[in-house]
Amino acid sequence: MEVLNGILKEELSRLINLQKNDEDKLKKFLKGSLIKKEIKGHIYYYLNYRDNKKNIFKYLGKLDKNKISRLEDSIQERRKLQKLYNQVKRNIIKLEKISREKKK
Repeated sequence: MEVLNGILKEELSRLINLQKNDEDKLKKFLKGSLIKKEIKGHIYYYLNYRDNKKNIFKYLGKLDKNKISRLEDSIQERRKLQKLYNQVKRNIIKLEKISREKKK
């Protein structure tokens, strides 16, 4: 039983470290979606995201294809990382429940 508890503690600490690293990485990426609007024949880009409960449209202006591609890649990368981060959080919750049950 001691071995199992040790393994659970190690895994829990690993997941907590992974969660902290993912939080730091997520802060570096843009959050939200890239919105394209055509106004009077010109194409303008906006970054749409939520700030608490408020929906924010941040004006980015006219962008070239290279910049658009980089922004979309960054947003996609953040979404992938966010999914992994959410999975880590769920795993932490599961391990904490298991470790509490083992103590009883």
